[in-house]
Amino acid sequence: MVVHGVPGRLAKDAWWLDDETVPPRWLLGGLLIAGVGLADLMFWSSSPGIGFVVWVLGLAIAIHVTLWADVDRSRGLRAWGTLLVALVPAVELFQLSSSLIATLGLLFFSTMMVLGRWDWPCLLRAMRRMPLVGIALLVNDILGLRVAAPSTGAAKSALFDWAFPLCVGVVFIALIATANPVLDRWLVELAQWDSDISFDWERIVFWAVIGALTWPFLRLRDMTTRLQRTRAERGLRWRSGLLNDRSVLRALVVFNLIFVVQTGMDIGFLWGGVTLPEGMSYAEYAHRGAYPLLVTACLAGLFALLSQPYLETHPALRGLLYLWIAQNVLLVVSSILRLDLYVEVYDLTRLRFAAFVWMTLVALGLVLMVMQLVLRAPVQWFMLRAAGLGFLAVYVCALVNVDGLIARTNLARPDPDMWYLCELSEGAAPALAAWGHVCYSSQPIVSTPKDWREWGYRNARLRRSLAAMEVAQ
Repeated sequence: MVVHGVPGRLAKDAWWLDDETVPPRWLLGGLLIAGVGLADLMFWSSSPGIGFVVWVLGLAIAIHVTLWADVDRSRGLRAWGTLLVALVPAVELFQLSSSLIATLGLLFFSTMMVLGRWDWPCLLRAMRRMPLVGIALLVNDILGLRVAAPSTGAAKSALFDWAFPLCVGVVFIALIATANPVLDRWLVELAQWDSDISFDWERIVFWAVIGALTWPFLRLRDMTTRLQRTRAERGLRWRSGLLNDRSVLRALVVFNLIFVVQTGMDIGFLWGGVTLPEGMSYAEYAHRGAYPLLVTACLAGLFALLSQPYLETHPALRGLLYLWIAQNVLLVVSSILRLDLYVEVYDLTRLRFAAFVWMTLVALGLVLMVMQLVLRAPVQWFMLRAAGLGFLAVYVCALVNVDGLIARTNLARPDPDMWYLCELSEGAAPALAAWGHVCYSSQPIVSTPKDWREWGYRNARLRRSLAAMEVAQ
């Protein structure tokens, strides 16, 4: 026996598989109920924590079960390995960035299980399509009831035999309970038998939302064809009446001359020790230039991408583009130095930390563009690696206790802004406790999880650090 091109031995090992439909409808319904129940257990009446990781792992197991007959061992190991790496930031701390990384990891896991090819463009294209394809499939199933309602056999007969009496019976019970106070009290006591499972509209809406999110992942088999659909490969070319080989050549000449002026001034004032005009401090010079120059570098990188289709039309274009990108790298480096000078005077903040990260990314992105030009690789080569670089930055930052880093950095200075530090999150609490300052208006407090569902590795480390300080004192 062969099921979807898989040897019968593998299909036979999966006892839940049906020769007619793989997977059977009862399995999809059971997995949907299990996914909603697990979400209710992990999220309802508790803050997200390690419970979010448990739910994602449970959903991944359900996906693997529905695709068991089509997934070989190597594909499964690669998919599971990627998902586990994506869940590490959520284990560290549940926050927006870690939840987004985990969601991307789940999408990659799903597409990898469906496609089975380590083809990055194909996988990324499928990941981009999956949300819209999943929504379309969900709407189709809700409106058509093609999966929920059996089409033939005894199951269909039983469904239609019991649907009318059960639905009308519920209406009669509600009417009778309204007229019979004793029965009404019995029903109320039955509903409140366990307050943890009492029904209310908010909880029903929560179940509906989780069910809607879960269902498309259980129907990945039916999404395979649309996710695998390819498109004609073509290079990225932007054509405009304002862009041609002549305008690009003139633009690069003008832009390089403009940037030479700015680069020369930065070299003189920031590195050469040239005295600034009277009444202007280095902090003011640094603050006014850091963010605008970063935006300038981003726009310069965009123009560098737009100009690439014209590089072969004139022998000087490629050299001018190299020179301009090099000047932009120096521009970003000088922006980093400007921001560092400003932080020395006015302390480190979350926004300034994010600016440091973004500036570093822009500089590395420009270096990537130079590599792409030297290798004469297509623009897609650069875009794919730039996206990977951005994802890596978000991943690493999700593992860093930014508020703790800000508190330690600022407290090492002679006159830190305590008002700002006392407004930070619990990540700054150990640094403030070690410094010995008590915040009077507000103070970062390390929360204690109500149960294991709210546990997070960073929170556990913070509580352990504070406990060690108390013992030492």
